[in-house]
Amino acid sequence: MKIQSLAIIFIIIIMPITIVLSEYVDNRITTATTESAYDTKLLNATYDSIKAYQLNTVNNAFGDVTNEKIEDIEAAVKTLYNSLASNFNYTGYRADVMQEYVPAIVFTMYDGYYIYSPFTNTLTEVADGDYDTTYSEKEEIMDGLKPYVYYSCRYTMGTTHDFVITYTLDNYITIQGIINNTYIYDYGYLYSIANTSFDEGIYYNSINKTYSYDGVVFSENDTEELKEYVGQTEYSYAKINGTKYYLNENYDSSKSGTIDLGNGTTIPASSGIFFIDSDGTKNYSQARYTGDNGSGDEEFKQYCRAIKKNKSAYEYYKNAYQFSKAVLGTPVSDYTDKAGTQVNSGYGLSNLTVSNADIWNNPESIEISLQTYYGSDYGTTKIFDDTTTNLENRNSNFNEHRGSVIRYVIETNLSTSIAGFSSSAGTSFIMPKISDTDWENIQNDVCVISFLQGMNIGSKQYNGYAVVANTLTKEYIDENDIYILTKDTNGNYTYCKSNDNTLLTGNNTILTKGTELTYYAGAWKLNFEQKQDVSGGDTIHYIPLSYKTASGAQMGFLGSYSSIMGSYNINSIATSDMYEYIKNSGNNTLKKVYYVALGRERWGSYNVNNINYELYGNNGNRYFLQSY
Repeated sequence: MKIQSLAIIFIIIIMPITIVLSEYVDNRITTATTESAYDTKLLNATYDSIKAYQLNTVNNAFGDVTNEKIEDIEAAVKTLYNSLASNFNYTGYRADVMQEYVPAIVFTMYDGYYIYSPFTNTLTEVADGDYDTTYSEKEEIMDGLKPYVYYSCRYTMGTTHDFVITYTLDNYITIQGIINNTYIYDYGYLYSIANTSFDEGIYYNSINKTYSYDGVVFSENDTEELKEYVGQTEYSYAKINGTKYYLNENYDSSKSGTIDLGNGTTIPASSGIFFIDSDGTKNYSQARYTGDNGSGDEEFKQYCRAIKKNKSAYEYYKNAYQFSKAVLGTPVSDYTDKAGTQVNSGYGLSNLTVSNADIWNNPESIEISLQTYYGSDYGTTKIFDDTTTNLENRNSNFNEHRGSVIRYVIETNLSTSIAGFSSSAGTSFIMPKISDTDWENIQNDVCVISFLQGMNIGSKQYNGYAVVANTLTKEYIDENDIYILTKDTNGNYTYCKSNDNTLLTGNNTILTKGTELTYYAGAWKLNFEQKQDVSGGDTIHYIPLSYKTASGAQMGFLGSYSSIMGSYNINSIATSDMYEYIKNSGNNTLKKVYYVALGRERWGSYNVNNINYELYGNNGNRYFLQSY
């Protein structure tokens, strides 16, 4: 073949193909580059939303109350939209336009989640066929939070059991419904029950009236006096329903004498109790002492007893034991559920299997049913079986099922919300496939999940999402967020993560109650957050965890740079969890400090089931104070 013929063939056939392939490759590269850039912008905007939520909630004394929480979430949503608009400014997208491409924003909480997305407003008829159109029109499409959805699953066992279990991000559950033909409403932390003091689970010593977990004994008489700084003054305090109540023994100088608390403790009559309000001021309105020995004075004394001799760790393990006994076996004598119903024979849930779950037998969508996730043989799994692994451990049957219920509940409702999203962009919206790694975070952390879809990025339309965990949330006490106070040979105080390897090497001494402190020196990570005190007129920023030197200088306790700031110099718990790590540490001091801190912080945290607290504000504290 002549060279001219080959040239003609190349020009006519090969060259166009080469040009097309080159354009295709360039288009694919451009699409991938644009997609990666959009992923980064969406992730950054979601981070901004998390930071806004944290700023509004961490220093708010009542930020866990529903109305306050909704306001904080809506503010975080606005931050996300504003951040998206800012990030996409270079490509010409405005804030109002960006909303056309966001089908849903999900805020996962401790025991459920909110979805922020458009909905059709249905106004209530008020009179004579009229509607209140002051704020919106009937059938108007509006953006807002849809009703709160709990991580709940219905179960049936024969004709005697028909109930719902609401799960959380840890081993706290709520049971509500018919059990043994009796209506039950109960909740608590679920643990395995031990037969001896060193067996797996919580053990009760009926002779000494003590509870023990992993060999650590909890006695009602082993109390703590917790102390923190507010501004430049140190106060004793107790955390009740997520709010810290401080005792100021020099509040009212006009009062003299002492107050007998009746437990071997007296305090000055000049004492007052305050909490830090959302504006950073000391609020003394919670409980007052009048001296007339009325009911108000008794409540004041209860607060003072809880502050001076805190027994939250004991109450936590005591109540966890009693609740778990009712759920798994034979309840303790005279046990009643939270509605006051006498429980004589227990709930019999030790034989509850996955196949008893309503979503196992009647999945809303077979594509996302538990059978699809785990296979048909998973139905025979006993949810509360602890013969091989403690219930509270991350890899137990209970936690696997808890995670699958959370995933199912979120995925089912979220896919429907996204599919039903209509936009002027004129595109079809569909829920993207969320990775198993992201689902692991969603099932075990408070998170924000944001979606961005429908924008043209070249050879396809963008369909992305971002998952960001909220690591500074008041409503969830993660077992990985307990820090341990140590002291080195040079006298330096340092808080370390519980799995910091220096805790087991002997280089640093783990402080404990009775050495230099009136409490066991385990602390929750949020106690390290800077706060402000404006009670004196000037704003004073302070760290609650601090101390004063011999010369009177106030010093903040240091946080370990390696384990807290850098997350290195730690022993891995990737193949287990913190419970198992602490059990296997062999360090009895570490066990005591860690278990006390975990129990104390969880018992004092906001009680999601305390209806009185929601309706009447601080009156819900009576549940906490009833044992003082």
